[in-house]
Amino acid sequence: MSDIIGLLGILVAFFIVIYFTYKGFHLAYVVMVACLVVLVTNNMPLIQTFNETIMPKVGEQAATLLPLYLFGAIFGKMFIDSGAAHSLSRFLLGLLGKDAKPQTKRIFGFICVVFMNMVFNYVGVDPFASLFTMIGIATGVMYEADIPRKYMPVMLVLGSSMGNVVPGSLAAPNILCQNILKDFGVTSWSSTIVGFIYVLFVLAASTFYINKRMGKDVKNGAKFEYGPLEPAVVDESHLPPVILTIIPLIVIPVSYSLWLSQAAWMSMAVGCIAGIICYGVYIPKKDGVSRVMTVVDSMNDGVTIAGVPAIILLNFTLGYAIEAAPSFETISNFFVNMPGPSLIALSIMAIMLLGAAASASGMIIAAMAAASTFIPVLGVNATNAFRALVMSTTVLDSLPFAGAIVAMMSITGIKYKEGYPPIAMTTMLFTFIGNILAVLLMTAFPMLP
Repeated sequence: MSDIIGLLGILVAFFIVIYFTYKGFHLAYVVMVACLVVLVTNNMPLIQTFNETIMPKVGEQAATLLPLYLFGAIFGKMFIDSGAAHSLSRFLLGLLGKDAKPQTKRIFGFICVVFMNMVFNYVGVDPFASLFTMIGIATGVMYEADIPRKYMPVMLVLGSSMGNVVPGSLAAPNILCQNILKDFGVTSWSSTIVGFIYVLFVLAASTFYINKRMGKDVKNGAKFEYGPLEPAVVDESHLPPVILTIIPLIVIPVSYSLWLSQAAWMSMAVGCIAGIICYGVYIPKKDGVSRVMTVVDSMNDGVTIAGVPAIILLNFTLGYAIEAAPSFETISNFFVNMPGPSLIALSIMAIMLLGAAASASGMIIAAMAAASTFIPVLGVNATNAFRALVMSTTVLDSLPFAGAIVAMMSITGIKYKEGYPPIAMTTMLFTFIGNILAVLLMTAFPMLP
């Protein structure tokens, strides 16, 4: 009977998260309420469990992720303030030449925005920080390529999702999962081949779909219009050369892969130093403000942006509360005993739990199950388990009530019925198909590097 009440408590906790975040309540405190529901219904001591079990584990993740959020937001702010983003997007669009067909220019513009957001997330810029940065970039590219504004959300969500899972990524989900499975020797490059196959499949399917859909919309009269978005104000006579925009973007993943794999935030800090050197002189000066203080002001704004993802660390409490609950064993046993390959069961478990928890809590639960059961007991290859877990974060993280989706629709002034269907198709359906194909590939060839 106690297990049944405990399971009902977990279901109620998930319902609380889904319902109240959809209604506009902030995910940070909603998750804390849901956490209390889990503890009470599972008859767990509140203060003791928080102090001795949940918060120490949250603190362990915070030690890694907080500095990553900080330096990622600082870097992203300098990238946009200096005009580096504008310079790089102009260069990419210019590769097509002046004689490119309108639809070719539109789909290439789509690819450019997705690619740039992938780069932001790949080098560790938090999705919330890159969201505000990329809206300005996307507006400029969409204006130049005449892409209907309704496609901005799918560009940003797709780029963010893929940047999180590219092998070697410094994105928080990658680092978080790596931390949980560190005792098994996994790295962010684990199962590299499968990781790249997955990303290429999702990008190819999404580009084909968007090209067809956008072409149809344009034939029906759809055009770019600013709506509530203001054009980005950039001094086009003083943009950084393309080579300077790229150098820090290369320095960050290279330094991480070669020297700083045990401290991702240090790679991001090195990237910030490279950003100061490459971008600093291009950040527009304000009247009466020195060059040094101009750069400092941009960095300070980045610190402010970093506060948003830092608060979201509280989301992890739900995952650790459920993992510690006695009734969690029933949930774990359900997936452990699923017929078929254990890796597929782990992937489905991660997808379902992340969608239900509407936060990283779901992935934490699945990763803890992988560390305690799937890898040591069922014999699942640790590198494949890591890759399956990371890929699973791209399927149900873009449900309509997700914080980033709600914020994006509000900022851009795009109605859900216009902007959300492409998101659902690309970052839910295609990512789910990609997950299944990738897991089947790893099951058939478990030793693929």
